[in-house]
Amino acid sequence: MLFPTIGVVLIGGVAWLSYELGRLHSGYSILDHRREVAAFEQRAVELDVTIEELRREVAILETSREIDRATYAQVGADLGQLQAQLQSSEEELAFYRGIVSPQDGVAGLRIQNLQVRSAGSERQHVLSLMLVQAIVHNEQVAGIAEVTMTGAIGGERVELGLGELAGEGGTDFLAYDFLYFQNFEERVVLPAGFEPDMVEVSIRPTRPPGEPVIQRFEWSVVSG
Repeated sequence: MLFPTIGVVLIGGVAWLSYELGRLHSGYSILDHRREVAAFEQRAVELDVTIEELRREVAILETSREIDRATYAQVGADLGQLQAQLQSSEEELAFYRGIVSPQDGVAGLRIQNLQVRSAGSERQHVLSLMLVQAIVHNEQVAGIAEVTMTGAIGGERVELGLGELAGEGGTDFLAYDFLYFQNFEERVVLPAGFEPDMVEVSIRPTRPPGEPVIQRFEWSVVSG
């Protein structure tokens, strides 16, 4: 029984050797295969490291982009505020230039601005009047300002003074007393059916005494 077993082993060994010799002759080597597998595994590890590094770089870039976006938004908001402040400063500067050095070069008491704006209904308005003393500011000025609205009711011409427009408790005139400028705001109520077309402001100085300053404004220009 020993010899047949040995024969089987020998036959199996010869068959295996023949198989390996065949693979060697065909250019295949198990050692080369193992080296290739090891190389592939090493390459896979390297690629994993590279992918992780790229992911970190992408995360950094996305974070940087978000920071840039937030920064640009903040810069835009700051720029808007600066532009608004600049416009406000320019308007304020223009106002003070009008007091210190008006374009027409005429000194003395004058009407700087008149505006009539809606106060929430067709008949209710707020009248804003600003008086200034231009160029010369060596003494206080005082006096009264009268406001008259001219228009029509039912096709008839009508003149209404401030007392008639201000309603109960209103005043017939505005008393001023200032060195540089003074601003007034008065609520007025237009009579039903009244269609104004002109506003007249008459300034009557009492200190120092002087000639009245009268100026007329078209309703379409000063209302809004």
